[in-house]
Amino acid sequence: MAVKEGLVYCYTGDGKGKTTAALGVALRAIGQGWRAYMIQFMKGGMYTGEFLAASRFLKGLLTIRQFGRGCIKQKRQYTLDSFEEKVVAESVRDDVECGECRYCFLNDEQQADFCRQGLHHAGVVLGSGDYELVILDEINVAVSLGFIKEEEVLALLDGRPAGVTVVLTGRNAPSSFIERADLVSDVVEVKHPFQKGVLARKGLEW
Repeated sequence: MAVKEGLVYCYTGDGKGKTTAALGVALRAIGQGWRAYMIQFMKGGMYTGEFLAASRFLKGLLTIRQFGRGCIKQKRQYTLDSFEEKVVAESVRDDVECGECRYCFLNDEQQADFCRQGLHHAGVVLGSGDYELVILDEINVAVSLGFIKEEEVLALLDGRPAGVTVVLTGRNAPSSFIERADLVSDVVEVKHPFQKGVLARKGLEW
């Protein structure tokens, strides 16, 4: 049976829901027996809901690897089952808010280095042929900030094995990505709770 050609999806725009949409694609894919891999650029908080869900319930089905600066409050966010036996988060405390410090979003040389590492890892994952779905989360932003060259990403897309679908997410997708993609969704912000002073909430935003 011939392998169906993989597609390229691109979720961009200034509205909330791009990573969420990509995770929805992953859930549907693994439900149909696919293996999925998400590489998150400029994200380093292992306390996020998607990271915990993948590590707890979807081992071997959805892998998430992060290349970004962790939260400055990260140590306080972890709830450990045992100080002697556990060094990895099992859950997140409710009394630590994700607010306006923006430490994890500092766009400096360290962040650029994380992005370059992530791109290299993406090449390894795509080249392995072990995954039918590969998500490059926030790669559009990494390109728009100049941390990654769009030509490098296009080369990865062109060189991937047949049958591998790739999802690109993040605002400010370059025109070359939009032209290359088979599906493009522009997520537009109409309203957001942050406009009313509501901070990012556990279980909804992270």
